[in-house]
Parts: sequence; C-alpha cells; structure tokens
Amino acid sequence: MSSIDPLIPQKRLMFSWAGRPIDEQGILRVLNEDGARSPLLWIFNASHEATDLARILGPDQPVIFSRSSHLIVPEGEDLSAVRLQLTQYLSTQIRAAFPNRQFDIGASCQGAGMAMQLSTLLPGNGIRVGHLCLINCMLPDIATGRPALLFYGEDDPLNDPLNDPFRRDAVAGQNRAIQLFSHYRREVLHTGHGQYYSDEVCAELFGQFDAFRSVRWADIPPMAAAKSSTVGW
Repeated sequence: MSSIDPLIPQKRLMFSWAGRPIDEQGILRVLNEDGARSPLLWIFNASHEATDLARILGPDQPVIFSRSSHLIVPEGEDLSAVRLQLTQYLSTQIRAAFPNRQFDIGASCQGAGMAMQLSTLLPGNGIRVGHLCLINCMLPDIATGRPALLFYGEDDPLNDPLNDPFRRDAVAGQNRAIQLFSHYRREVLHTGHGQYYSDEVCAELFGQFDAFRSVRWADIPPMAAAKSSTVGW
C-alpha cells in the first residue's frame, strides 16, 4: 500500500479545474451536466483536456471526470496501489451521486489504468458499465471483461512507439488485449502524443467510438473481434 494519501495531492492538482465539483474533495467533477445524453466518465491528465472534450462534444453530452495519478506517485512507489486507492474513492462517490446509471468510460495515457480499474469496481447496485475508449493504453494487468476501442497515434516518432504495445510486439499485444477485454479493436490515428483532444481528432475518435458502441458484441466471438483490430499493424 502506498505511504501517501493520494487524495491530498489530487485535490491540490484539481483545485482550479473547470466543472462543478461532485465530491467534497473536488476531484470528481462534471461539465455539461444538464445534457440529456447518457454521461461519459473520463480520466484526463490535464485540465484543458476536460474543457476541450466537453466543448467539442457539445452541451447535450455530460462529461463526469477526474484526473490520472500522473504527478502523484513518487519515484519507487507502487502505481497500482495509488491507482486502486483513487478508483475506490471515485467509485464510492459515483455510486452515491449517479445511482442506476450506465457509463461508457474513457481515458488517455496514464488515465487508462484508472479507467480500466473503475470499469471493474463500478458495476452493481444499479450501475452498469458499457464500453471503454482508451487512448495510448499500455495494457496494464486489469481484466475488465468489457469491449474496448483502443486508439494510438502515428505522427510522433519519438513518443508514439513507446505508447503502443502493439507496435513493439503485435502478437504479444493482441494476446494481452484478448485477456483484458471481452472484445477490442485497435485504431491508429494521424495524430501524436498529447494531440488527441483537438477538434479534428476528437471528431474522428468519437465517430469511431459511436460506431463501436452500436455493435452487438455479445454476438461476436472474442477472437473474431480481435482479428478485426489489426488496422495499422
């Protein structure tokens, strides 16, 4: 277990973030809360990503969000322990504030592990988790049992290969993803690290995510879905 309480630095880091605080700590927030669409639950790395995404998706799309454990975990600390502490806290707050709701969950980079962890903690007592949308996911060892759309970039030769486990070893990446998700698809976008929340990239990303969410994954064998994910290999 981590020697620090991650809520303390997280509260400080999110103090000036936009959105209405849902919890007393201010680390769970909402933008576009009057929207009529089913809410998205998202883990960001930076404050501008939350405001950019909420603006791009429009006022009818509520976005409930927190931030990743980036800048919280000291060198040598166990990232998984801090991630679990944060997600256990967030899941309690989400259950209290949004009972009997269904969430699709997304994240980028360091937030992907928290999004995956939340997908395992939230279901039950009327709350359901649908699909995952994960950007630059390093495939941490968290079996979600959920369908996931995985996005990676190809325009940043310095950072993109480091953030894409499929690019390092395509077979190992595929085998890993099959273990973590009920079904998955991998897509490569013409963008680079830190550029996913621009208007153009978000339009493509969410167009593909909407199509992905419309598929009846229960009717598709996991291996068949995995084989369809080889775009960009």
